[in-house]
Amino acid sequence: MIAAWLFLYLGGLVHVLAIYGMDLGNPRTGVVLLPIVLVPLPVFLLKHRPHWFAPGPTRIVAAVGLLCALVFLRAINLDYLESPRLVSSLLVAVIGLSAFWVALSRPLLEDGPGIWLRIGAWQLTGFLNAGLPLAGVSVFAFLGAFGFLTPVARKSCPARIPHAFPAALLLGLALAKPWWDFGANPGWAPDLAAWGVGAALTYATPLRCAGARVPMAWLNLALGVLFVAYVPELGLLWGLLLGGVWGLIWQRLARPLPRQGLTYGLLLGFILSYALHANLEIPGLRHLLWLGN
Repeated sequence: MIAAWLFLYLGGLVHVLAIYGMDLGNPRTGVVLLPIVLVPLPVFLLKHRPHWFAPGPTRIVAAVGLLCALVFLRAINLDYLESPRLVSSLLVAVIGLSAFWVALSRPLLEDGPGIWLRIGAWQLTGFLNAGLPLAGVSVFAFLGAFGFLTPVARKSCPARIPHAFPAALLLGLALAKPWWDFGANPGWAPDLAAWGVGAALTYATPLRCAGARVPMAWLNLALGVLFVAYVPELGLLWGLLLGGVWGLIWQRLARPLPRQGLTYGLLLGFILSYALHANLEIPGLRHLLWLGN
């Protein structure tokens, strides 16, 4: 379930904000970013108030999130990103917070190939509108809270990787490339759908066993190469390869998943990817990445 939050909500939010503009001086933007800023709070509550994450409260939270998503879909033209309407920003914030709440209460729902196929399918809906994947996370949360998504038993895997931040950062750099190359054009959607398929394929026994022998450093290197080597004309093949690398990494991550490392690693990767593509003059960034040039 946390995978849906990361790649539909977090990724979708960064995508639409980048496409339609983000005014950091507008309080509305701060409201939209609340689910990201408040990630440590539900984690703290889960530790000290676990009964709040029982099935009953979780279903209420999921139902509220789905209702907000349905209201949000009425304004799917994304006008809320270019207007001062606070209500729409609150809807997006509730969608994110409710989905993260469900992800914490049902931690096993992120394992298995099915989650990646469904994420890929929702990415494909971005061909209709870039905001659809963002709203789709509430469907995941609702189905998970009410037991329609059953946990999948995790297969045995090599030694767990406790720190997800470096791999998440590299994935964020690479995964966002189709967004920036296509801009408002929905041609990015099939490439990210192929990424979901590639991640699902790694759960097949032959690929899982072969991938378990690949050193982690090589997988990180592959993410870096795919960040540089994105070619829109070969986007489907690129997506399959990137998904395959990420699927092998995901299966190695420690359980419970390092949620904060994944969240902030991906977020930083998305932001750096956008900054590099847009040639933004961020102080120190060019010197850091290009060794002082």
